[in-house]
Amino acid sequence: MLALVLALGAGSLIVLKSYLDEQNDASAAALDDKYNPIRQEKIEALLAEHTKALTDGDEKAFLVPFDPTNKGLVGEQTSLYRNLSKLPLADVRFTYRHKSDFRPMGGGHEVDVTVAFVHRFDGFDAGPVEEWYQWTIVQTDKDAPLKVTRAGGLPEERKRDAITHYPAPWDKWRDIHVERTPHTLLIVDASLRAEAQRYAPLAEQAAAEDLAAWRAGGVAGKTPSGFVLSLVKGRTELGSLYRTTKETPIESGVAIPVPPEGVLSGDENSPVVGAIRVVIDVRDKYHFTSGTRERQLDLFRHEIGHALVGTLTARAPGSYLPGEREKWVVEGFAEYLGHGRKPWLTSERTANGRAVIREIGYPTSLPGSQDFDMEGRGDFYYWLGHSAIGFMVERYGEQKMFQFVAEHYRSKKIDEVTRDVLGVSYEEFEKAWAAYLKAEVH
Repeated sequence: MLALVLALGAGSLIVLKSYLDEQNDASAAALDDKYNPIRQEKIEALLAEHTKALTDGDEKAFLVPFDPTNKGLVGEQTSLYRNLSKLPLADVRFTYRHKSDFRPMGGGHEVDVTVAFVHRFDGFDAGPVEEWYQWTIVQTDKDAPLKVTRAGGLPEERKRDAITHYPAPWDKWRDIHVERTPHTLLIVDASLRAEAQRYAPLAEQAAAEDLAAWRAGGVAGKTPSGFVLSLVKGRTELGSLYRTTKETPIESGVAIPVPPEGVLSGDENSPVVGAIRVVIDVRDKYHFTSGTRERQLDLFRHEIGHALVGTLTARAPGSYLPGEREKWVVEGFAEYLGHGRKPWLTSERTANGRAVIREIGYPTSLPGSQDFDMEGRGDFYYWLGHSAIGFMVERYGEQKMFQFVAEHYRSKKIDEVTRDVLGVSYEEFEKAWAAYLKAEVH
């Protein structure tokens, strides 16, 4: 009897457990509907289908996620698809990164989703990089398909300069032209096709010279095998490609870092720069509209010099942020390559440098990074950085200079790298440089 009661009790428990499980499942589903009304698996399936459409070359399928009533959005995404189809891309995928809180909308919900466009330029990038979009995804009810009603860059603070990685050339321009050489990939607005064809040989010469110099230096570590560049028409465009600037930039070209795949989930030992994108203003008077071929070549070599070593950038020890670099090293090195590794005193900046020294006297210390922002003195400090790199080459040899630059990019502080690579303290190096400058400039 006891056995029968226990058996019946066990059966009742099984029935009760089954009932409670069903109730728990129903409660969990209700909670899930309340707090996750647009299911994560649906978002990720949408992105997977979007990736497949791009890799399969299916324009119609690529446009499926976007609200067909929003003609402007559909037009932008059509241009994006056609632009991307012109590029030598590999490792391409659209990947979920983050989402906002859900917002009720009619009988459904909407949510802002951060989407990473993961890609690699085949033959140019060492590994995949990320560009971040923000999509607003709407589901009118729980059984309705997902629709994207907005697609653009992440919101940014307009009161300060910011590297947003958006818009990239394929986002910014309705139609792009692509010009390829063995070591460069020029991506331009279709209206600049003639300029891309004209300047591609110069960009190739600059890239080949910089790469040959660096490889001969024997520095260990992965560097790019080629470079991705864009040409723009004026300073406004220069300040709005891959970044936003509060004021119109004053430079003629810029090298912009883009993050490697997975940078948001990386640790302090993970790489922080996946590739560098170079942007050149071909409406710049000094280099282009009134410039010479040599000035143009100098500019390409300078910016490609930044791109050459930029991927060596490491995080500061114990930090997720990149290590601080002395700007005289960064710009002095780029000036050295930009000037074709010729003696620094033959630079066109030398006349202005001599004039400033006559006005304020000989410097006794190398410029701090903040000095480069001083109005009317930027040219002078670039020249001083160039002189310090030139001094290093004369005193210690070019290979030591390359090693010095590489280790500083890898987040070694200036005191440490000077001692480890050159065998002297930073104070000794700075004092010797100041004496050298005074002896050379008279």
